[in-house]
Amino acid sequence: MTADDESAVASLIDADRLPGQLAARERSLEPDGETLVVVGRQGLLAGVVCCRVRPSDGAGLIMWLHGREDFDVVAALIALARAHLGRRPLYACTGPATATGIPGLAIDHRPESARALTRAGFSPVSAQRYFLRDLTTAPPVAPTYPLADVTPVTSPPGWLLKLNDTDGSHMATAILRAPTPQTADMAVLWQLNVRAVYRRKGVATHLLAQSLHQVAAHGAHHITADASDDDLPAARLLATAGFMPLDTLTVYHRRP
Repeated sequence: MTADDESAVASLIDADRLPGQLAARERSLEPDGETLVVVGRQGLLAGVVCCRVRPSDGAGLIMWLHGREDFDVVAALIALARAHLGRRPLYACTGPATATGIPGLAIDHRPESARALTRAGFSPVSAQRYFLRDLTTAPPVAPTYPLADVTPVTSPPGWLLKLNDTDGSHMATAILRAPTPQTADMAVLWQLNVRAVYRRKGVATHLLAQSLHQVAAHGAHHITADASDDDLPAARLLATAGFMPLDTLTVYHRRP
């Protein structure tokens, strides 16, 4: 990729953008990867792929690829990346599919890319369900007792919420990423953990409600969250709180 390709590459990336994801021009591309492009017959940029070798184990990473869901273009991108990375274990779609840092290919939004990966011998190895909550159409209600202790954190900016029982025993923790100029009006539910002894008692629902109020009070219009594809309780918790499932983000693997 050259500097002259940047505008076209950004357009290709934005064509696959999920709700809650920043536009390509509002975020930096993967700094450690090598970006390769495929040019169509008319000389126009048709596809782009970013790949690199992972230093820790020598695996090849196809971090992201975009070809406007043209099967032939995506297949050419995969072939180009495979030739560039050589004969080694390969992982595909390891770069974040969203601005929140969740890796994987959005298989519902990008069925042709998923088909091309499968045709090239890749198999799903992990999956996360991606959720988005609009805080403007259904504003969260003010938190009720017991209130969590809220501590600001700086890296990245956000808050740590700790919820204690009436006797002082720790019940649950939530970590939130605040909306920033880079993420516009979007916050992130980064983590919500409940101690085993307090599960199935409404503690997670209570802390999640305060989390939504916390980010909304600090300017967030949307909040994203993710859950493992097989974590049904987490999915139900998010759905009950008004989160909409948008897609399943899948990472792929191919043996040499």
